[in-house]
Amino acid sequence: MTEVRDGLRVADRRAIETVEAVILDVGHGNCAVLRDGDRCVIVDAKSDKLLYRELIASGVRRIEHLVLSHADSDHIAGALRLLPNEDFEIGTVWLNADSDKDSLKWHELLVLLSQLTRGGRLKTRLGICDQQDWELSLDRVMIDVLHPALIDIGHGTGRAGKIRPEMTTNGMSVVLRVLMDGIPALLLPGDLDAAGLEQVIGRSKDATAHVLVYPHHGGHSGAGSERDFAKQLCEVVDPSVVVFSMGRGSFHNPLREVVEQIGVSRPEARVACTQLSPNCHAGDVPAVQPPHLLDRPSAGAVSSRCCAGSLRIAVRESALAVSPTPEDHAAWIEGHVDAPMCNPRVWLPQPRKA
Repeated sequence: MTEVRDGLRVADRRAIETVEAVILDVGHGNCAVLRDGDRCVIVDAKSDKLLYRELIASGVRRIEHLVLSHADSDHIAGALRLLPNEDFEIGTVWLNADSDKDSLKWHELLVLLSQLTRGGRLKTRLGICDQQDWELSLDRVMIDVLHPALIDIGHGTGRAGKIRPEMTTNGMSVVLRVLMDGIPALLLPGDLDAAGLEQVIGRSKDATAHVLVYPHHGGHSGAGSERDFAKQLCEVVDPSVVVFSMGRGSFHNPLREVVEQIGVSRPEARVACTQLSPNCHAGDVPAVQPPHLLDRPSAGAVSSRCCAGSLRIAVRESALAVSPTPEDHAAWIEGHVDAPMCNPRVWLPQPRKA
């Protein structure tokens, strides 16, 4: 028996032919699930509970790769409970060393990985860079590592020296470009900062993608000018959709100047926040749950804090489709959000084709 969901006819959510990317609403943090049938690659893991629910509902039991973009808690916290979970078979965990990170969670993660690797539960690769040569890819989901370079991870984080530039934890964020059925679908830049972006630009690698998950959840990137950073990033990625994975109440993200610059640089691009920004709606959250939310786990669903909620990117008729649809999302914003920074009436980007 088939059903139609998000405009796609499938046998069910466990159909082995499914190719999709899901940006989970985890609040202030990041988590992306890249799925090819019953296998997947996970990029960052803020929440183990939401991720667990998504994997179980999708019929995934094999995690080929877990990539942790950098050592910040809002990107790794969920891995501490997900990795020992015997409901899943795990292939390889990828991460880079960080001599500047001295947090308890980072140390606990390294201890856990040491134990699980020694016990044969999984493999750990301490060193991920642009020399990986598509090692993270699945059959129909191709993943290219754009940053950091081998030289970057060789030097590691730290202050500028006689030869190397300063490189922070954020500047060392792993940047992944994801192609689905050959279509440039998604750019996942972690918390890439201005110095890291300069490195990416200097290598002249193709970073274009239909969907950009904006670094720093739309907050301060460490750049001298957030407008300049947003402009540069938009020029490099040329996105049709910009996603802010952010939590209402954690920080006042995304920054107004960031959203405004995206509107200037890419006036036809759709802007989608996973949760309702206090910069758009300062009062109480709407009493009703947004009707456009997908049937996917979402941190903001219980407390009605969602805006777009979790998002799904899938291939439809040789083009990419992003759900919730821009029309449904825009209709809810216009009826329930006091002062939206985005302009939902321009949300009609053309699906990017191969």
